[in-house]
Amino acid sequence: MRDALQARVVVYVFATAQGVFVSSLSAAPPVLSEHTQSAGLSTPHAQVFNGPDLEFMAAGGAAGDFDNDGDQDLFILGGSASADHLYINDGTGNFVDMGASAGINRTHQGTGVAVGDFNNDGYLDVFVTSLGGPTVREPGWNILWSNNGDGTFTDVTTIAGVAYGSLELGESYSASFGDYDLDGDLDLAVAGWLGGSKLFKNNGDGTFADVTTTALDIPMDTNRGFSPKFVDMDGDLYPELLWVADFYTSKYFVNNTDGTFTDQTLTAGTGLDSNGMGNTFGDYNGDGIFDWYAMSRITHDGENGSGNMLYMGTATDHVYVEASVEAGCNFGYWGWAAVSIDINHDGSLDIFEANGFWNGFETDPSILFLNDGYGNFTDVASTCGMNDAGQGRGVINADFDQDGDQDIIVLNNSQPMVYYRNDIAGADTNSITLEFDTSAVAGLAPNGFGTHVWIDSDSYNQRRYLDGGTNYLTQSELSVHAGIGTDSSAAITIQWANGDMENFPNVQPGRYLIRALACPADLNGDSLLNFFDVSAFLTMFQQGHPQADLNYDGLFNFFDVSSFLGAFAAGCP
Repeated sequence: MRDALQARVVVYVFATAQGVFVSSLSAAPPVLSEHTQSAGLSTPHAQVFNGPDLEFMAAGGAAGDFDNDGDQDLFILGGSASADHLYINDGTGNFVDMGASAGINRTHQGTGVAVGDFNNDGYLDVFVTSLGGPTVREPGWNILWSNNGDGTFTDVTTIAGVAYGSLELGESYSASFGDYDLDGDLDLAVAGWLGGSKLFKNNGDGTFADVTTTALDIPMDTNRGFSPKFVDMDGDLYPELLWVADFYTSKYFVNNTDGTFTDQTLTAGTGLDSNGMGNTFGDYNGDGIFDWYAMSRITHDGENGSGNMLYMGTATDHVYVEASVEAGCNFGYWGWAAVSIDINHDGSLDIFEANGFWNGFETDPSILFLNDGYGNFTDVASTCGMNDAGQGRGVINADFDQDGDQDIIVLNNSQPMVYYRNDIAGADTNSITLEFDTSAVAGLAPNGFGTHVWIDSDSYNQRRYLDGGTNYLTQSELSVHAGIGTDSSAAITIQWANGDMENFPNVQPGRYLIRALACPADLNGDSLLNFFDVSAFLTMFQQGHPQADLNYDGLFNFFDVSSFLGAFAAGCP
């Protein structure tokens, strides 16, 4: 398994050495437009007390297909002076608030949102972190909403055992789902800024166990946590736990593959961020090795701030070189959330970050760091109209209007959110987006959590990993997205979280749902072979879906039909 991954790295290093990557600064520039009010998203975040207080650091939400209709909806926290929202997408990037009818329009000091199917029933559930009730900060207000599949949600927090971060303090912030023990269900990390950081193991029966003191080798009561994230950084399939925190308390936990983690922050060369807040990752320089980006404020009021930290991965597992100044992304005002996306489809990951605070930071703009393909960044936010100067906290990216590119939402504290529609699609800016259905294979986490993907086209070699999309207080859509510029197709390799690999040699631009299948002819993943699989194959074959290329030759012809008929006749094991 690791040999296969290392072989892929060799290919990436060779490709980069040969100059495969094209400078994004000479590629098509980002083209975005603001559509907040017209899309039905103008209701502001509102709080009872306008800080400086703990809720002043809040404004969270998440994207997700909560009604399973194929487009991305939004779960947005309203704040202590408002109510939480469930914005249902009509398929074109316009939204209607269904929070009241869904039963989730609770008023509280909500902070962050994480999305995942924690009970493996096929519907995305929602975990909400909170500081307390509308007017009092108190523990026990975190919420786990179980999706009933009929447009409504049920509060199962008490049963699940995840109401509390700290038993004394109401101060949970970001949360993240991930399958750290590879048992097929989603575990949960919750960051507490005053010492309430927790790691919860999913018991597989609708409940969680607090394993903070047994799974982590250091106490977390002094951790000033803001945002955790599960990412497999060394290619052994078991995700590490990247825990960004304030006051030099960020941690890099290596997964020991036995249900425990080891703090390797110092030996990894990380933990240099003075005030870690947001948390994103990606292969920024195209060498096939994941890098880690931590948001952190600059010097303020005489206090030395590190600025943003860019930990570049090396050929040695869990060893990084901090390169933010050289790469041009150290300066980020008072940064909170950040997302890594290929915003202009030039084959390299860019970084968008939200900013804002008080006492001199009230008018700081958002930043869009455009990547030149080699891990060097230039802020182009002002040239494409994305330099809003609101009280930015969370950031969400998703293809809300289903046109093939990633749109961006900035969540502002005590202000309306900002919805930027990406209009780069078309004009020789191709992309491929993959969603995953893992329900047919026992032991795989839902929605493809933990899936590695390589996208190789004529001009680009790219690597992605589906970690769940969490960053500071927010979560993006559960997909893998890669721009391929003017290239007409790409070869895609998928490695599922159980180590199984699939190759699709000729994937056209578009959005695809890829199913992990226990039986190759069971194309609808219901463990039965019948007419519905025949119908699914014919539809996929006609559409050029990668999984209809059953002989993996990159063509759709008689041989695929013959392969399907043979697999259908052979039945499932």
